[in-house]
Amino acid sequence: MTLGAAVRLGTFDAERHWRPQDLARLPSVSDPAADLVVAAMDELLAVTCAPGDLLVTGSPVPPLFLDVLGAAGATAEHRTAPGDPAEPVEQRLTRAPLPELAGRTLVPYAVLPDTAAMARRCALRVTSGDVDVVREVSSKTWSNTLVQRAGLPGAGEVVRSTRALEDAVRAQDGRPVLVKDPHGVSGRGTVEVSSPRVLSSLVRSLSRQVDRGARLELLVQPRFDRVLDFSAHAEVRADGQVVQHGVLLLENTAFSYAGSRPAPPDLVARLADRGYHHQIALVGTALAEAGYRGPLCVDSMLLRDGTLVPVLEINPRLSMGSIALAAARLNQECAVRLAVRRLRVPAAPAGTPAPTRAFEAVVAGLRGHRALLRAGGTGVLPLAVNTLRPPWGRFYCAVVASDAEEDRRWDAVLDSVLDGVLDGVAPVADQNRDEVLRVP
Repeated sequence: MTLGAAVRLGTFDAERHWRPQDLARLPSVSDPAADLVVAAMDELLAVTCAPGDLLVTGSPVPPLFLDVLGAAGATAEHRTAPGDPAEPVEQRLTRAPLPELAGRTLVPYAVLPDTAAMARRCALRVTSGDVDVVREVSSKTWSNTLVQRAGLPGAGEVVRSTRALEDAVRAQDGRPVLVKDPHGVSGRGTVEVSSPRVLSSLVRSLSRQVDRGARLELLVQPRFDRVLDFSAHAEVRADGQVVQHGVLLLENTAFSYAGSRPAPPDLVARLADRGYHHQIALVGTALAEAGYRGPLCVDSMLLRDGTLVPVLEINPRLSMGSIALAAARLNQECAVRLAVRRLRVPAAPAGTPAPTRAFEAVVAGLRGHRALLRAGGTGVLPLAVNTLRPPWGRFYCAVVASDAEEDRRWDAVLDSVLDGVLDGVAPVADQNRDEVLRVP
């Protein structure tokens, strides 16, 4: 084992574990198939591994996956967590620790209620923060209070009763409003209220829960007329120092993540001129004062009228952007972006699991087009296997290109390969029906 080598693992729907159980829930549509895809996203952490690191995932991966990553310059050892695949990796390792984890440094995607117990059982070194602090600062209530105190644009109103909810929505004079769960995440926990009928239906749903003893806490925000989504990535170190790692453009469709790419230099310069990096530093300092230590992602936006909303949401965990920044280390001479495609995955005959068959077909297709990324080169690097679950899966990849023309070429090749070896590509916006639920 390399001295200081890390164990990388984690549950990507961390907000679900941070959310207090007594809170009333916004209407949503359950999608167990989508939950299985999210559970397999821990494989994306492979690209964050340094040589000697150990990746632990919830599902087995085929040797081809590690071979493809290794050929691109991303090497890692791999283990599958023992136990029930339906349970989070943290719980499984608490019950059945892997001996080869002992003495390594834990680098989780996010700190969950089970993380500390798992670390003790596995004899891992821990540098991450306390889960109670993480739960507090992850809340949109906490971030909205910070925005209000700092006098920044974009503040909403936290409501704790259905009457206050009605008043806050009506105060917008008919303009579309977003009602957010304080522990919701991209693709989940947001309701767009665009008419009195929608508001009445939402209030009825929440009132029934309150009558049964649920506690109401929601954030009401105007639906901003945004032209650009981006995110800042930083780390709050053990001594409280805030280190900023960069800014990425976000590609969002219907409030759901669709990709990350480097922010162009002119945008970075404009943000610097408007004090954006100072504002992110203030967020990091506030987190440090609250007791948080660890990775940080701040979602931001630029509105059509030119307003900069520097702090839309605070994510005290790793993020898709931090994975994109890790992938960028594979070729520092080129632009590297993260892309997502939602696609129909055919069921497989008995034998090889459907995700593995789909992954093998995609890799073969990319190789046939000489598009599969190799160390120091350009091309497309698949980043996960088990997200390719039938009937609808997601294909995550890094796209490495020397210029915009090559980036478009790799994009066209990728679409051609996916369309040829699977059953077609659909917009990523369709990946969850409850991304923004419009209450009937």
